[in-house]
Amino acid sequence: MKVTYICDLCGFPQETVEIGEVDLEKLGLHTLTPEEREDIIKYNEKQGLLLYTICSDCFSQKIFAEDEESYLF
Repeated sequence: MKVTYICDLCGFPQETVEIGEVDLEKLGLHTLTPEEREDIIKYNEKQGLLLYTICSDCFSQKIFAEDEESYLF
């Protein structure tokens, strides 16, 4: 099955991997609450399993933007 990681902020696909069997524990998704799973994990017949994460660029921009805002107060 094809698994694609997509940035939830910018929408760009980050990586696509082909795996034989989906194991939530091996993917690190077993600790998610049902609500988090619904938000993060999607399935599409054409694209396979879609996992919404945050890419390193968006993460860096968000963290640095928050740090800069904290210096203003």
